[in-house]
Amino acid sequence: MAAEVPVITARVGGVPDILSPDEAALVPPADPMALAAELRAVYRDPGKARERARRARERLRRDFSVEPWLARYERIYQQVSRAAPAALVR
Repeated sequence: MAAEVPVITARVGGVPDILSPDEAALVPPADPMALAAELRAVYRDPGKARERARRARERLRRDFSVEPWLARYERIYQQVSRAAPAALVR
């Protein structure tokens, strides 16, 4: 994703939580024919593959870079500190 290279991956585990079909080619697990078809599709329509790769890189930057994670942690710490008993917060 960071290299802005077209992503072709199996739809397993948390992959569909990280990537959508707009950002990557998601194929069924253990389906070499589907994988081969997606590889051919990249060569048949490189413009579409480049656009998906661009969107994947943008998603990586937007959702998984350091800044969004720090902001999430900061919100958690603020929530916890507001909910903590006064005797524990010094």
